[in-house]
Amino acid sequence: MKTAGDRIFALALGAAALGLAGAPLRAEPAVTLKPLAAASIDAGPKHMVGYFIGSGGACRLTLMIADAASLEQATPATATTRLVAPIDSGKSAQIDTAVGQTLRFACASDGQAMTVTAIDRNRRVVD
Repeated sequence: MKTAGDRIFALALGAAALGLAGAPLRAEPAVTLKPLAAASIDAGPKHMVGYFIGSGGACRLTLMIADAASLEQATPATATTRLVAPIDSGKSAQIDTAVGQTLRFACASDGQAMTVTAIDRNRRVVD
């Protein structure tokens, strides 16, 4: 029997796969998400699909991370990772990718929006 969380994730994943609610993120401009809106993120050899739930003024981020599809290699992804990260309101969590990008997931002060920003670590200037 599926729980409500499983059903919500399946809906978000399906919508992202069909491109109905996905917000692709490939460059440095930020993308703002609403609760339960799916996001599709390309990170080099990996692809992420995720969403967040706003509750109690905080954000609960859920990401599914898998090998990116390739036209040269028609085999399905063999390993998928699910990441769940609680993020306090006004705070952020960062995920470093293997291709020199950092993905910053920032929870709004009311927990009703999340901003996702891709930062090129190779272009970062240290003061």
